[in-house]
Amino acid sequence: MQAVAEPATSPNPGTRSSAVLQSHLPSLDGMRAISILLVLLLHTHNTYVDNPVRESPYLEYLGRLGVFVFFVISGLLITWLMIRERDSTGAFSLRNFYIRRFLRILPVFWLLILTVSVLKITHVISIEWLDILRALTFTHNYPLTLSRPEDYAVWLAHTWSLSLEEQFYLVWPGLFALLPKKLSPRLAIILAVSGPILRTANYFLLPSLRGLDTFGFESRIDILMAGCAAAFLLDSPAWCDRIRKIPVYPTLAATSTILLIADPILIGHFRPHSIPAVIVSLFVPTMEAVAIALTLLVVVAGKPGLPFRLLNARVPTHIGKLSYSLYIWQQLFLPRDIAASILSLLCRLAAAYLVALCSFRFIERPLLKLRSRFRHGVAV
Repeated sequence: MQAVAEPATSPNPGTRSSAVLQSHLPSLDGMRAISILLVLLLHTHNTYVDNPVRESPYLEYLGRLGVFVFFVISGLLITWLMIRERDSTGAFSLRNFYIRRFLRILPVFWLLILTVSVLKITHVISIEWLDILRALTFTHNYPLTLSRPEDYAVWLAHTWSLSLEEQFYLVWPGLFALLPKKLSPRLAIILAVSGPILRTANYFLLPSLRGLDTFGFESRIDILMAGCAAAFLLDSPAWCDRIRKIPVYPTLAATSTILLIADPILIGHFRPHSIPAVIVSLFVPTMEAVAIALTLLVVVAGKPGLPFRLLNARVPTHIGKLSYSLYIWQQLFLPRDIAASILSLLCRLAAAYLVALCSFRFIERPLLKLRSRFRHGVAV
């Protein structure tokens, strides 16, 4: 969610190889665009007062899926950056990594926190200072008190995903730096498929956090690690050759069927708390992460074609570059049940876009040059 890709450097996608991929990972901006549009679709639906369908489990699923796509992209890109730096310099610098993350995430995020604080002080919105503190300390994905396990302030509710990502950044890069080179990909693959075990352990060992599987780091680390495992596959010339031989259209049809049809049917089909429902809650998130990772592998390193061209077209690339700012700022413009007309809704969407555009141009993009001083390897 938080990484920005530069324009593709390869003039001929059909000749992409592991060496070419070292300078750029194509299609990721297009996938980010899909992710943020799924999130905006849900929030737009919830914002419109006269919506004929007040509750839509399917749209709720799509919004969560959009965040999961962000997570897998983040795991893939961060791990790819670390691999490229280690290969180009012989070592991976945790110091430079955290400086890059600081410059990428915190300036825009702190501006959001400042804006929310000013709106609270001026009585424009209602939010508790403790909720602001939870967001500021990246602990918003865990309950403030066990008596209010799902009490999230609407204006900063979306920071739960940023909190989970920041917790991921505190753990995975250190492991990558300390582990032997051959061990880190094995650990990534193990963690990527360990979701059912981790969620089972979370249920029995942390009973006070039951019902928070969507938010907890320990129960969602497999989503991010699926992207990390995909990065190691991209780094392998042998696996890159195998990926390029995968038929693109049948693969995308299969993963789309899983993500857009099969999984939502499974999630909503069984009676809550029944054994089949428990099995679905344990295994479906991991299945979704694997399907997303496979989709990313195919559109990044697979055979060129219409999906590749669409994902790398100007509009999806533009939206993808704005995805972090869009995600950060849209919550202030799209709270639940506030737009009384279609015109009001469109104005809110336009305002969210304009604020995100200014945020990117005047905060994010100027910091790219500064971040480049602490980057080695891939141009992302």
